[in-house]
Amino acid sequence: MRGSAAIIVATEASHDKPWTQLAGRVTLARTIDVFQASPCIEIIILVTSAEHIAEAYMLCGHEHWHKVVAVVAGSTRRQDSVRVGLDALAHVNPVCPWVMVHDGARPFVTATLLEEGLKAAVAHLAVSAAVPVKDTIKEVQKGHICATFDRSQLWTLQTPQVFSFPLLHQAHYSCFAQQDVADDVTLLRRMGQRVTLYSGSYTNIKITTQQDVLLAEALIEGYTL
Repeated sequence: MRGSAAIIVATEASHDKPWTQLAGRVTLARTIDVFQASPCIEIIILVTSAEHIAEAYMLCGHEHWHKVVAVVAGSTRRQDSVRVGLDALAHVNPVCPWVMVHDGARPFVTATLLEEGLKAAVAHLAVSAAVPVKDTIKEVQKGHICATFDRSQLWTLQTPQVFSFPLLHQAHYSCFAQQDVADDVTLLRRMGQRVTLYSGSYTNIKITTQQDVLLAEALIEGYTL
């Protein structure tokens, strides 16, 4: 699995959550550290918002992450940001076999999640980290419950999502990419590609709200929650 790459997407312009300070350190830096340290990853492409390009270059220079070979400006649509990252990867290593797409605002990804994701991708071509839903999920219309979903059939998707690089790059230039999609999994499924889940982690949270920041700092400090 040598030669595998990671595209870290940090383009949440409306919230700037990848740039939030967690216990004195930028969230994005904590995320990149895991990929930098992993023997599974040789190349890191960082995609950030245009507003943070200069800041991203400064951060990479300060941290000396030698695996970060490109910092590129993304877009407001996640799929466009991923495509820009894929293009940068194709320029650096056009024969890269596997690519891992990860949220810059998920700093609690682990080396194990990277390893298991790549193993699953080798077997299935397209995979996503995920965890079973714990709560009962209701469909609500105008404040009233109208349906109850079978919790045993529901999973919460996370990143990393890991793919055959040629497959994902092709998908982002297919006719299906012209439609808005939530993530790469949705894009590939529209193409008819089966996507397999592998076990994520309940601590692999995405920093989105202030409550997430408080939870993340508690995890970092090792507090009992």
